[in-house]
Amino acid sequence: MKKGIVSLLACGVLAAGAVAGFTGCQDKGLKLTVWGSAAQQETLKQMVAKFEAANPDTKYNIKVGICEEDMAVSNIAPDPSAAADVFCYSNDQLIPLLRVGALAKVGGTFLNDVKTDNVEESVKSCSIAYGTADEAVYGYPYASDNGYFMYYDKSVLSETDVTSLESIISVCESKNKKIGWAVDVPWYTAGWFFAFGCDYSVEYDYTDNYKETNIDISLNNEGGIKACKAMAKLAANKTVFAGKGTDNEKIITGFSTKQMAVGVSGTWIAKVMKEKLGENYGVCKLPTVTVDGDTRQLSSFKGYKLFGVNPHSGDRIVEAHKLAAFLSSESMQAERFEKHMVGPTNTAAANAISNDATFMALNAQNAFAKEQTSVPSSFWEPLKSVGLNIIDDLLSENGGGGKLSYADKLEAVEKQIKNIK
Repeated sequence: MKKGIVSLLACGVLAAGAVAGFTGCQDKGLKLTVWGSAAQQETLKQMVAKFEAANPDTKYNIKVGICEEDMAVSNIAPDPSAAADVFCYSNDQLIPLLRVGALAKVGGTFLNDVKTDNVEESVKSCSIAYGTADEAVYGYPYASDNGYFMYYDKSVLSETDVTSLESIISVCESKNKKIGWAVDVPWYTAGWFFAFGCDYSVEYDYTDNYKETNIDISLNNEGGIKACKAMAKLAANKTVFAGKGTDNEKIITGFSTKQMAVGVSGTWIAKVMKEKLGENYGVCKLPTVTVDGDTRQLSSFKGYKLFGVNPHSGDRIVEAHKLAAFLSSESMQAERFEKHMVGPTNTAAANAISNDATFMALNAQNAFAKEQTSVPSSFWEPLKSVGLNIIDDLLSENGGGGKLSYADKLEAVEKQIKNIK
């Protein structure tokens, strides 16, 4: 879940200019627009050129612009008709995109290829009523790595050291090294709660614009309190914890300056981390943590990234599907891995990298991860406040002394998420 806010207007401007000098901005040709992440713009332009070369009988005028996968709803919802014909999105945004009418169904030979060529979970991630007669698929999977794991410096920590949070803290403390772990980012915060049995579920009325009809959340319990204690164990150790705003750039800088020895992030920084650490490049699943004698494997989110087709593309829609299918094909997924370490959903492309250390670490963590689908729309901000309060030392087990108890905080967060008045 890489962060990046790009306004709808910015997407339009970048789309018009990003491709200048590449495909050209002629008025002639079949016009299409495709949006992808900022980090992959050059690669996307090259893929568009290959698509054009593979279809010489059609003259295209394809413009490339920026829109991050996790910002698809923010950028598209204000006016889906003004959005790109093809755009990338993370699978947790499926329902919100459907709610604003921004996703076209995949059908015909395109649908057959999506189901045949990709791992089942990735197809399920962009489907409604999966596996039933009413099933509808709304995307072209291309990335299986929307999750996180742990990077570490092998010159500081051994494979044994990184198996538990307690040993990581002990070693880093003794060697004056920092740990980069974004406790204040709810995507990461959630994993601590999942580890101790907390969970959520959402029910929708699919006939009424995908309205959320019921949200169930379990945080205010023994497991939730233990999760808070576990996070506090890390946050309270100021000599090793990197603090608020531990984003990818801070982790990369921390390793570059040798100040940091452990960082939790995803594959999107793998290429640069390999360059920074060289032979000391270490990757593994998240560690265990022990609270009140209860040892748990820390959890995470896992998800997929997809190309969606805009149903407002009019007479361009078939060509838009053709472009989305090409950009998510086996060869393009293989190229994306080679250039950006993006994990494939295509079965053949995924098998080809099965022995890669980074993806072995991600897959090991995915065994303990929760699928990032049907996330309550009210989930993120309340959960973020828990991580911030823990970092700021505003919570404690029993409260008092100007602090709120874990139970009282979690009760308030549950009410916010469930929208209980």
